Formats: sequence, C-alpha cells, structure tokens
Amino acid sequence: MIKNKKATIFLTFVSIFILIAILFFYSNYGTKGEFVAKNPGNLELEILKTYQQAEKALLYIDLSAKYSANKTIKDIKEKQGSFENLKCNKEDCEITKKQVYDAFSADFNLYLNDYLKKYKETELKEGEELVIPSDNYDLLFKDNRLIGIATENLKINKRNINYSIKPSFNIDIGFDLSEEYTFYFKQES
Repeated sequence: MIKNKKATIFLTFVSIFILIAILFFYSNYGTKGEFVAKNPGNLELEILKTYQQAEKALLYIDLSAKYSANKTIKDIKEKQGSFENLKCNKEDCEITKKQVYDAFSADFNLYLNDYLKKYKETELKEGEELVIPSDNYDLLFKDNRLIGIATENLKINKRNINYSIKPSFNIDIGFDLSEEYTFYFKQES
C-alpha cells in the first residue's frame, strides 16, 4: 500500500508538528492582553501644533514690524526720538544716509522689542517655551520695503520637540527712506 516510506515518515512528523502548533495556539489564545497603541498619532499632532505656534509667532513678528515701522516713520516726519538729534551746525548741511538709517534702525528696534516682549503663547504647557530673541534684526531698505534679516532663530522647546526657524520679515512700509530722507532732514540756511 505505502510505496514510499520516507514520504510517510515526513508526513507523520509534519502532522504532529501542526497538531502541536494548534494546541499551543488554543492554549495561549486570550491569555495576553490585546495590543493597543498608546496615544496613536500624538507625536504627529504635537508637531502640527508646534508648526501652528511658530506660524502664529511669525505673523505676530510681521505685524509688530509693520507697526514699529509706522511709528518710526511718524518719528521721522515729526523729528522725534533718535531723529531729533540729527542736526548739522554748518550752512547748507544735509544729514547723511547712514545717519538716517542708523536713527531709523535704533528707533525701529526699540519699538519692535517692546512689541516682542508682550508676546505670550497661551497654548504652551508647563516646561515648554517659545523664545523670540530681541535685538535680532539687520535691516535692509529696498524701494518701499523694509527687510529684517534675523540673526538668531525663533525657538520652540517642548518635551519631545525642539523647533527653530529664522523669523525674518519683508514688509511694505509705503515709504522709501533712501529717497525721502533728504526732504525731512535738509537744514535751513
């Protein structure tokens, strides 16, 4: 009847192995707790919230720069702040571009720092921080635009996430400092 003894022995061992595997499976089934992922997607959600907090801070910086520029332009027109000290003692004297840029930068940075100190992120948990550095900008004037190039990064530090980004800005101020400064600072003879 059985023509091949090797096949019969192999089939017997395979059958015994399958029987043992089935018994092992049924004896251990239900003894271990089910696998449940703890906080699925929590880290991804925290990363998304961190990006949103950074975008909110960047928008605040852009708006603060716009308001600070407007206050500084008002100082220029009214010769207040650093601009009241820009005077010449000679006849037919004009204030240099560098003096005007330096005065603008000084007043602008004072106003901007005041705004940035007031920023509070309400969605941070205990032990988390959002750091916006002060005195952080090199200013560049181009046409009617004010470009602030950040020297340090804005940082958000959380338990599992450390995020940083350059908070530079590029705003339209509607005022070309390089063309209009002579009008405001030309001394009377």
